[in-house]
Amino acid sequence: MSVSALPAELLQAFREFGEHGGSAVDGALLVSRIVKPDTRADWCRQDLRRLADGASAATDAEALVTALREAGFAGAAEGFHRAENSSIEHVLQSRRGIPITLGVILIGVAECLGLEAAGVNFPRRFLVTLGNALVDPFEMALTNEGECRAWLREELGGGPGGGPSERDADAAFRRAGPTDIALRMLNNLRMLRQAREDPGYALALTDCQLMLKPGDCGLHIDRADIWLTLGSLDMARQELELASEHASGRAKAYIRTRLNALPQGISRTQN
Repeated sequence: MSVSALPAELLQAFREFGEHGGSAVDGALLVSRIVKPDTRADWCRQDLRRLADGASAATDAEALVTALREAGFAGAAEGFHRAENSSIEHVLQSRRGIPITLGVILIGVAECLGLEAAGVNFPRRFLVTLGNALVDPFEMALTNEGECRAWLREELGGGPGGGPSERDADAAFRRAGPTDIALRMLNNLRMLRQAREDPGYALALTDCQLMLKPGDCGLHIDRADIWLTLGSLDMARQELELASEHASGRAKAYIRTRLNALPQGISRTQN
């Protein structure tokens, strides 16, 4: 298996985004360049503006969501697990996509209209807050916290009575900033690549994630697992050592246990 690499220019753009920040649309446009290198950023921004102009009468969440739904935006019923659904340009053109890309479009249009909008990293699917309202972008419809908490109790389990703890439930509604959104979009692409048995490209996607979140313990553990799939014990060991440097307590102990359990041998992959 080979190790892929993304263009240095794109990695630098992710680094600058991580260091200096930007909007949810800015981050989504970077992710789109992975899927579609010739992504037309200017066209995307203009289309968001056109959508906002078409919804200019919308003064609240319900009116904006209705306007976008009537413009044809909806969840991708077919081909959900396609990489192009992580391209904001593709979703703007097709009017179909996955929750997070539709959510970024909703946020982008809301910002053009001067409405307060933010992402929510809910575990079932990405959500958006518009003012005091909660929106399910995949359905392009309003939802509410009660319905979402009921789903958590039914599906996740783990807390008293078979549901998540109150702390875990509250965390599920934590707002996601632009960097968080870009990280989740990259995670979606990674899962697709790993499902297609392309760990080399999945590793390249973690390069982008580390540009956004340098020194993240979990990312280094993920990279160690990918290196093991690629057959490189040396690189897996290096990643776990890096993870250990940024960990503490039980996490650090877990990483040391994994390091000690690594077999001795010759890596199959040169690096």
